[in-house]
Amino acid sequence: MTSQNIKKYLRTLGRNPEYTDLFNQVTQLNKMQQMLTTSTVIPIHLNKHCQLGQITRGRLTLLAENASVAAKLKHISPSILQKIQNLGWEITAIKILVQKPGHTSSTAISHPAKTFHLKKTKISNAGIECLNRLTLTLPDSELKNSIQRLLKNHA
Repeated sequence: MTSQNIKKYLRTLGRNPEYTDLFNQVTQLNKMQQMLTTSTVIPIHLNKHCQLGQITRGRLTLLAENASVAAKLKHISPSILQKIQNLGWEITAIKILVQKPGHTSSTAISHPAKTFHLKKTKISNAGIECLNRLTLTLPDSELKNSIQRLLKNHA
């Protein structure tokens, strides 16, 4: 399907009353994303470590890359909210969440603006030995199976 056909299809779909709210929300999110990336609402050093979430009932959700970024965003959220309101947005609250990068099995999570790399944890030899001894004392259970899988994957 060519880009012209896609645009025509989306315009037609956008006129359908069932999809009007969805298209309005997408348009609003695109405008908000553009505003956040081109302005100094969020400091540059934090902006590259967060992304826009949803806007629901006047509440803007920001997704932080990690807990440290989330804490900094929460600390300056009153300032962010004020700047957004000064730009004419009807946002009444900001919700900040830490992204959960473990939802994928790969070691890199891609987003249009950034890629998150997951660190593979290392277990010391003493830790492996302790976990092996623990599995010997456990009855057959999900815990025992999980520890055995952990040890197998770590090897």
